[in-house]
Amino acid sequence: MPLGSRTHPLYRWLFAFRTTTYQSIRPPTVATFATSIERQSANRAMPLLSAERSNGTLEDIPEEGLYRYTRNRWIYNESAQLSERYLKFDLQQLLKAAVTAVSSEGARYCTRVLKCREGLNNKAYLLTMDNGSEVFAKLPNPIAGPAYYTTASEVATREFLRDALNIPTPRVIAWSADRNNLVGAEYILEEKAPGKPLGSLWYQWPMKFKLEMISQIVEIERQLASIKFVKSGCIYFRDNIPENMRIDNAIITNVSLDSSVLERFKLGPLVSSGLWRGERAGMDMNRGQYNGPLEFVEAMATNEIQFIKTLARPRMNYHRSSTKPELPEEVLDLLDRYLRLAPAMVPPSDTDDTHSPTLWHPDLHLDNVFVDPESKQITRIIDWQSATVMPFFYQCGVSRMFQHPGTVADGWALSELPEDYDSLDQSEKAKIDRDRESEICHKYYEAETKSKNPRHWAALKLDSADVRTEPSRLVVNVWEDRDVFFLRRALLSIVDQWQHLCPESDICPVSFNEQELALHAAEEESMSNVGEILRLFRENWGLPPNGMVDPTEFDQIHTAVAELRTSFIEGADDEAERELFAKLWPYQDANI
Repeated sequence: MPLGSRTHPLYRWLFAFRTTTYQSIRPPTVATFATSIERQSANRAMPLLSAERSNGTLEDIPEEGLYRYTRNRWIYNESAQLSERYLKFDLQQLLKAAVTAVSSEGARYCTRVLKCREGLNNKAYLLTMDNGSEVFAKLPNPIAGPAYYTTASEVATREFLRDALNIPTPRVIAWSADRNNLVGAEYILEEKAPGKPLGSLWYQWPMKFKLEMISQIVEIERQLASIKFVKSGCIYFRDNIPENMRIDNAIITNVSLDSSVLERFKLGPLVSSGLWRGERAGMDMNRGQYNGPLEFVEAMATNEIQFIKTLARPRMNYHRSSTKPELPEEVLDLLDRYLRLAPAMVPPSDTDDTHSPTLWHPDLHLDNVFVDPESKQITRIIDWQSATVMPFFYQCGVSRMFQHPGTVADGWALSELPEDYDSLDQSEKAKIDRDRESEICHKYYEAETKSKNPRHWAALKLDSADVRTEPSRLVVNVWEDRDVFFLRRALLSIVDQWQHLCPESDICPVSFNEQELALHAAEEESMSNVGEILRLFRENWGLPPNGMVDPTEFDQIHTAVAELRTSFIEGADDEAERELFAKLWPYQDANI
């Protein structure tokens, strides 16, 4: 019986459990460390240590709590996840560096270290000095990206934005990209961003203020889009990259900026973590600079070819076969086809120049924008870590904070209100009103972009942009991430649309035979069936695909997952299917 059949025992099991829900449990009472006050009295070199909880309140913590990742937990692969986010360093040396950086303002020692709510890639601390001044400290976790380059590029990028474009980023007051320093870790010390995160204000603002903020963001994006770079890569200070990358005299092509500012910067290798993960860090891969879009597209595949030839070994892919292993040679053949299809992955050049490399914010969401609550003006834009200079068509998009989660129709008309809107209850009306407001923000962003930033608008409206760019996004770490099916599907889309994507070329240089298509279809059916089951898990029990959960709910969810796994496997028809179900269960440590 097909796994996805509605009469399958697994479906009967699923719907028998539909009423199961997870209730958030009350956070445990956290004991405060009264001795922290005693420590400070005895020795002013030890400041008060505290951490910000998810609800915004503070709790005292021991020193070890500064180094561990505590914001979330994982119900599988937790040891690896936490290890990638554990960062031990010399606290006293960090505080000494911070005090030295602001000693001219009268600071003598640090009185409090506040561990801010963590992102997945960095530790962040607010250091308060004895004179009341504050320093924000940011230290990258091991998972953040390549040693040295990640920090060196972020600092240079932020200075370029401030000095060359006058875009407000927090002022860096001290930094080190050498983890062998006295602190024992890379760090950035910077001013505390003035104002408040936009996320703390946005949902209380009337529409008038929201539209004004959208206009401000579009203006900053216009500034970014106005600068066209010579090559693709990441921005560094001239002295922080290999000598062979310092040869070019210019980094931009089209705007007259202060040459004394520009000569301080050069383009160097990408810091995308996928290009440096694990053994890749020691491999001589092409991480940039790139002379053009096609060179970048091809490099992503040749890097993967090098990795697979060196390190990949046969493994099981139970969506494709329960008996025959997936071979590296099969993926190498797919990557060879990728390279032959690469010309279709670059859109034709046009008068709006969507090709030229452009600097763009990597993740512009509400909490990465700080604003003055009174004037409603942007004071700082934060989190430029891993920002890249890439072909504009590859990385542009509607700002995440203004993206409507539902369908957005073409044109400027809003979706119609339901005919029975007036008779709906208040909660239903409120949801419709929120959705409509979200759609208004999305469309206003597009309208402002079309009017004030035509280069970005042209890139947003490129025909078949997703079809063209998806393969180069998927190919990085395709073997390790088990994305071979998705890469093959993306290449099949290129093949299907070849004449449309490359109208002036000959026939498509790649084809897939009937046997390959049949195997792909069978794999797709298996993945879609299991994917449907996972969707039901998420909707009914709140289980995220990556297993990351709130720490206060960990024990309850972990127990429930174990019970669900047992029931999942027992829904199989026979022993062979039970073994298969056990291997397909997603929330488990082993990559079987």
